[in-house]
Amino acid sequence: MIVDKNCIQQVLGGIIKRPSILVETEKYSLSIQDFSSTFEKVIFQAIKGLYENGAKSINIIDIENALDSNAGAKKIYESNNGIEYLQDIDSFVDIDNFDYYYNKLKKINLLRDFQRQGINISQFYIEDLTNDKAYEVNSKFENLTIQDIIDGIKKKILGLENSYIKNDATETRNVFEGLEDLLSSIKEGNSGIGMPLQGAIYNTVVSGARRGALYIRSGGSGVSKTRQAVGDACYLAFPFRYNFTECEWEQAGNSEKVLFIATEQDFSEIQKMILAYVSGINEDRFKYGNFTTLEKQVIEKAVTLIEKYKDNFHIVRMPNPTIGLVKNIIRENCLIYDIGYVFYDYIFIGPSLLGEFKGFNLRNDEVLLMFATALKDLAVEQNVCVMTSTQLNAKGDDNQNIRNEGSLAGGRATINKADIGAIMARPTKEELDILADVISNFEVTPNIVTDIYKVRSGVYSQTRIWSYVDLGTLRKQDLFITNNRLEPIEFNFTGIERMKNWEDDDWEEIRKLNKELNEL
Repeated sequence: MIVDKNCIQQVLGGIIKRPSILVETEKYSLSIQDFSSTFEKVIFQAIKGLYENGAKSINIIDIENALDSNAGAKKIYESNNGIEYLQDIDSFVDIDNFDYYYNKLKKINLLRDFQRQGINISQFYIEDLTNDKAYEVNSKFENLTIQDIIDGIKKKILGLENSYIKNDATETRNVFEGLEDLLSSIKEGNSGIGMPLQGAIYNTVVSGARRGALYIRSGGSGVSKTRQAVGDACYLAFPFRYNFTECEWEQAGNSEKVLFIATEQDFSEIQKMILAYVSGINEDRFKYGNFTTLEKQVIEKAVTLIEKYKDNFHIVRMPNPTIGLVKNIIRENCLIYDIGYVFYDYIFIGPSLLGEFKGFNLRNDEVLLMFATALKDLAVEQNVCVMTSTQLNAKGDDNQNIRNEGSLAGGRATINKADIGAIMARPTKEELDILADVISNFEVTPNIVTDIYKVRSGVYSQTRIWSYVDLGTLRKQDLFITNNRLEPIEFNFTGIERMKNWEDDDWEEIRKLNKELNEL
């Protein structure tokens, strides 16, 4: 197995000289498994124990004293001339070079782990220095990153995969193949239709959450992009939610497997949104915890429901996304959890994304287009519905016509690969005044208007959907739809919102569970 003793000494010495490295977890990740011999592990554990018990600086005497309480460790230390080993470290280790040796150690350990899995690592490092290619390969190893090594292994695996498995993203057929299945699905009324999202009008316009499609629903800051995305994800993942108007649990939604990739929120923020959606209790109330007896009961049942359907909703936090990282995460989760619907919070230009294309001299709009293209490719490749959003530029405030790709921050090309393009905004006072007669037919006033400017498969493009979104519970109610002149248009509901992906036995279980939820 590949080992670099000098590298290990440098890392151990660096920790001795600056033990706070052990808690700098955003930059370093060290564990006992990073060290190859029992002796080195004994030294590391002693240093770690001293620091965790309050030692701010560590010297040789401290380490020897720490080992006195463990006879077995002390024996290993002495049989390996521990005092001389530590003295050597103290004399030649330079803390300024710690990052170099840390990264090298992690690369070596990664290769060692690959070796244990039976994977050939000779393209990265050759242990037999008599090999003619050893010098050339090992010299390049110095400049490799951990990601370079992982990507190299993945390329080999993907190359083999492509040789043996047909990729659904590219397929050739004659014109008749699949036609009979298509006619059958048309007769059943489910051709080109996906599972329902929140909002009956929006559902009909976009034909539900269609697998293999990319949805981009953009908006300015504070227009509830993330909240609507989490609400739609909940509607797909959880088949029940509490209705405080009727004071009962209602069957609303489905039981599909969802992946939500958060770019700005932490896990607890997303969890509170989910709890608010399922319970119907305004998320703001969870800051204070002053709940009524009924609310406490509802929350208790909501938590039980979330636990029951926990495998339906997976969250990944990704504050520094790159296209490569997003691809890896989506593929991995689709494979492991059988994900059918992916919500990527929103596309933006961050330092890591720019770093991914360093040296290519790409414009921001080109990078954003590549990101959107990657999401669309993943939707087709993994047969999942991918939903995301973008920010708007100054034109996003223009409500004279249907807002379109010209309002997108970073460039209008971002929408090129999308199947659905929509922009959300807050209705203006002037718009509400014009629509006053229409609004009077509803119990609530629309607080979100969604301009539909691109529908790759549908007839309701260039329209505006007027909705009420309860920002506290993430629930959405579509009210009516107009053209760009604010004239209400006739609308034919397709009933997508009633679609369920359940067998008869599943449906019986759902109805039974709904009844149990409403029993005291």
